[in-house]
Amino acid sequence: MARTPNRRVEARRREPLGKGLATLAVHAGAELPPPATPPLDVPVYRASTFRFSSAAAFGRYPDERGELYLYTRYENPTVRAVERRLAALEGAEGALAFGSGMAAISTALFAHLSAGDSLVASSALYGGSYRLLRDVLPRFDVSPLFLEPDRIASAPWPSGARLVYVETPINPTLRLVDLRALSARCREEGALLFVDGTFGSPVLQRPLALGADLVLESATKILGGHSDLLAGVAAGSPRVLGPIAALRRALGGILSPDDAFQLARSLKTLPIRVERQCRSAADLARRLERDRRPERVIHPSLRSHPDHALARRQMSGFGWMLTIALRGGLPAARRFLDRLELFARATSLGGVESVASIPVDTSHVGQSPGELRRAGVTPGMVRLSIGLEEPDDLWRDLDRALGRA
Repeated sequence: MARTPNRRVEARRREPLGKGLATLAVHAGAELPPPATPPLDVPVYRASTFRFSSAAAFGRYPDERGELYLYTRYENPTVRAVERRLAALEGAEGALAFGSGMAAISTALFAHLSAGDSLVASSALYGGSYRLLRDVLPRFDVSPLFLEPDRIASAPWPSGARLVYVETPINPTLRLVDLRALSARCREEGALLFVDGTFGSPVLQRPLALGADLVLESATKILGGHSDLLAGVAAGSPRVLGPIAALRRALGGILSPDDAFQLARSLKTLPIRVERQCRSAADLARRLERDRRPERVIHPSLRSHPDHALARRQMSGFGWMLTIALRGGLPAARRFLDRLELFARATSLGGVESVASIPVDTSHVGQSPGELRRAGVTPGMVRLSIGLEEPDDLWRDLDRALGRA
């Protein structure tokens, strides 16, 4: 015969442990069940730590990280949601989100390099990446060898080179690296290939499908797209991501939940934004090349671009970045920048707003004349990130500035 429940005992069990006002202010309503109608978007989990159901659950955490959350420096539900979206876009088995592009790059390199290792890298890189390789890695007895982008797949490498690091398209020259050829060489040499694909995005280029082991991006740029967040991503296989994830937990470079939510929102419109911005950039490149006032116009869509044929093979579009070189060097570039009205004078790129910057004053500041020459960067270069404005309005701004520069 079933026993009748003791209602007084049940009532006592339902009573809160404390009734004091201060206790209620801290604990009341803190344990809400998941809604029967889930939200359309991923909620922002701002919690720094997570509640475990029992002491035994703590012991299960190391084996159940995919289901259990311990501490947001290790993982967070909002961050994990955007990592899954990023992995899907990159065609990767997994992805890790970081607080900036440089956090992603530095953590990935330190996770796979040890004292005594050799690194092969392109001599043409974003200035922050170049300084990391040139100034920081040697302090930990990692030796970088810089090679020209078009020679890196064929030139001699140090014996036992552990890793190869390139970006394509390259900031700000928009030169390309042949990833199929380079990945084949890496397999022969037993080296990992890490590719910074920020200027391509997964909409235009899939480095992993072309043989790379890891793709890195500054998600601050086109992935975020609205100039309102800092983020970075590393995407690849569990074999490559495992050491990076472990080091991210130690160094604390994970993306914040709020920025993860912002990034997830921005990714929803990524293909639409990229398609429009690329079309506008190609249109402006054609107008500028016909105009002939710039000394040189650099965009992969132009047949005059040295890597035009490679871009057609390796990418599904030519990009939203556009670089011009002006006669008169740095003084002319500064005059041009000061005459712009619609283009913002700013150092970032990939946003819905068009921006202009001078690489030798911003992204590549601090590099010697020889380093700039090897990277193909000249003082008169102006880097243009084309946004979502009307192309005719952007052209009028460029035309006016060129006339006065």
